[in-house]
Amino acid sequence: MLAVFIPWFTSAFWPEKIIIKQPWRLIQYIAVVLWEILAANVIVAKLILRSADKLQPGFVRYPLQLRSPVGISLLANTISLTPGTVSCDLSEDGQFLLIHALHMTDPDKTIAEIKQKFEQPLQEIFVAC
Repeated sequence: MLAVFIPWFTSAFWPEKIIIKQPWRLIQYIAVVLWEILAANVIVAKLILRSADKLQPGFVRYPLQLRSPVGISLLANTISLTPGTVSCDLSEDGQFLLIHALHMTDPDKTIAEIKQKFEQPLQEIFVAC
C-alpha cells in the first residue's frame, strides 16, 4: 500500500511530471519483470550449483534510448532487481549504462534482451521517458 500512496502524495515535489500513457502496459510490464526475476533466480541457482567454475562474468556498455532520469532509474533498478545482473554506472552524458552480468556469453544478445524486455516497454508506458 505504501508503495502506491507515498509516490502519489509526493509527486508534487518531483522535478519531472510522469504521465502513464498506457496503464495496462504497465501492469503487463510488472508481470514480465516478476516473471524474469523468478526465472533468473532459477538460472542463477543452476549456474552456481552446477558450473560455478565455468561462469563467464562480464561488463557491457548498454546504449540507452531513454533520456528521462525517471526512465533511466526504472530501467537500472529493473536490471539490478533481476538476479545475475547489476547496473553499475551511468555515463556522464547519460548515453550508456554499465551493466555487470554474472554469466554473459554474448554481449550483443544481452543488450538486445534488455532492450526488448525492459527499455522498449518503459518508453511505451511513460510519456516523460
